[in-house]
Amino acid sequence: MKKAFLAGLLAFLPLTAQAQRWSLMGEANLLAGQYFYNNAAGSANGYVDLNLQQARSFSPESGFFINERYLYTGFKQVNELAGGGTLFQQSMDSSLGAKYIKRFEGGYSIKPRIGVRNQLFRETMDEDWGKGLYDYWRYEGGLTWERKTRLGLSVPWTYQISYDLYYTYYPRFKSLASAFGAALATPDPGERPLNTLTHQFSYRSEFDLPGFASAWGLASLSIIDFTDQKIVNSKGDYLDSKRSDVYATIGLGYSKRFSDFEALGRVRPGASMGLTLSSLMSNQNNFDTDPKRLQYVAGYYNYWEARLSPVASALFLKTQINVRLGYDFGYRSYSGRLTQNSGDGSYTGENLHQYTHGLTLEASYPLWRQLEFKARGLWAKSSSNNSFQQVYTYNYSSYNYFAGISWKL
Repeated sequence: MKKAFLAGLLAFLPLTAQAQRWSLMGEANLLAGQYFYNNAAGSANGYVDLNLQQARSFSPESGFFINERYLYTGFKQVNELAGGGTLFQQSMDSSLGAKYIKRFEGGYSIKPRIGVRNQLFRETMDEDWGKGLYDYWRYEGGLTWERKTRLGLSVPWTYQISYDLYYTYYPRFKSLASAFGAALATPDPGERPLNTLTHQFSYRSEFDLPGFASAWGLASLSIIDFTDQKIVNSKGDYLDSKRSDVYATIGLGYSKRFSDFEALGRVRPGASMGLTLSSLMSNQNNFDTDPKRLQYVAGYYNYWEARLSPVASALFLKTQINVRLGYDFGYRSYSGRLTQNSGDGSYTGENLHQYTHGLTLEASYPLWRQLEFKARGLWAKSSSNNSFQQVYTYNYSSYNYFAGISWKL
């Protein structure tokens, strides 16, 4: 399925690019470098990011867009896919989407879209691509209603109301208890416990402020239904009712381009700040079946989280060197999940919380026409009050550096 998807995507590109009135835009990043995880060095590897957009205008009021993206990450990373952090060696992410835009008088427009995404993970270096337990397909569609107007006389204002539908399917993640539960006389949690159907409602506003500044705000609500994951009770039995989560997010952001100052051949600085507050509420619980513990935890997945993300940038106009420094801080507090001791996994009775830090430094330098040299370094650290990590990864540190070329179409 993966090969057929990529082959169809690549074969589709030249046909659409040559079609009448099609325009092709995008960027390709090819980087190589090395990563370090918990002070252990990894082998040299690569990072590939191919992002293409094709557009066709039917009239001044309507147009059609096609988006293709391929992303390969060749360094260790912790991703949250099943309720906690899981360590992966490498990953590949491919997506294909289409969007139609229709504009109306008064600055109104509607934007229906469809798309498909396939993500592959390797938990070990000897694992074959396409055989990962957490590999998934996501099929999606949505509709956005947008209006462009003004706030007062001088501030352009764009706001959007969107509805999106996602179906996520894990072809290889199956419950062994579901397959052999009858023979072993064990409870049945459901055959495919990670498959989900998500309804997402969102609102976004953007303001172009005077003085080369902008601000944005976002609010979204996602209702996530697990199509085959049964709820566990305090006896370790599974009910007929299914798991359902509600994920809510509120975000605010501001960016500003400052006046140039005469130094090092003239420098153009900029800065931005983002703040996100989110919360997950779930009706699923957890029952630890280890005979030494047999612990029931209600509201195991519930948490609230805050993230703060400042960014500083500088463009050196004489040399066209562009430098960006970003920092991301996050704090997550679980209302039901309990910490465990590192040795025997015994429960302490204290609720789990986690801190995450991320520091990114990027630089680019133009080589020839649309070709750039890029260098990137990333440091990340996660710490928590939980020292037991046999189920999920909460405490780790990593950093990597990569360099290569970027080509803008």
